[in-house]
Amino acid sequence: DGGGGGGGGGGGGASLQLLLGRGVRRQFGLGCVLMFVQQFSGINAVIFYSASILQAGGIDDPNTGGLLIMGVQVVMTAVAVLLMDRAGRRALLLVSLAGMCFCAAAMGAFHLNAQRPTWLALASLVGYIASFSLGLGAIPWLLMGELFAADVRALAASMATLLNWAFSFTMTLVFAQLNAALGPAGTFFLFSAICAAGAAFVAACLPETKGRSLAEVQALFGSEAS
Repeated sequence: DGGGGGGGGGGGGASLQLLLGRGVRRQFGLGCVLMFVQQFSGINAVIFYSASILQAGGIDDPNTGGLLIMGVQVVMTAVAVLLMDRAGRRALLLVSLAGMCFCAAAMGAFHLNAQRPTWLALASLVGYIASFSLGLGAIPWLLMGELFAADVRALAASMATLLNWAFSFTMTLVFAQLNAALGPAGTFFLFSAICAAGAAFVAACLPETKGRSLAEVQALFGSEAS
């Protein structure tokens, strides 16, 4: 049994070394940052505050509010699917993050101004969720299948999923303390800053993968497809 445990540990170490190898680590780091931005951009906080924002906008029925949010998500995800191979992954991510940055700042301004005007709350909520659904919600997952060669793709996707859930858990864990320390306005301004930093990162580090073969994508990162 002890030998089996040692073999398992060695296999885990070898797997990690594979992801941090010279031909893979840049793509893996890119995927990790995108998963971080996806969870720390404030999507869970926006959903948390959506009921009070909708109520301030005159929508008191939680079922109506839930249907509105789900409807926006479905419609914008469908739009993203249609645009993905036309506009490209990088362009959609930049538009998505820019829209989220603006809308999160607008929600911060709404809370800073004693929750007025109500139209700003509704517009920024719908705009934020629409922007998230357009790019940041789905594209990081799509890129997991486009950035990696076949021999590491499953491992990279598994690690990305693990990190995504870890980031989600951490955000849920610290959100109450963050909100208490910064207040709603400060919290949304922080999310806006994270979205802005995410957009700058995508602009500087993410090449366009639309219409490119695996070999072409790997060449962009100076690695070989296998």
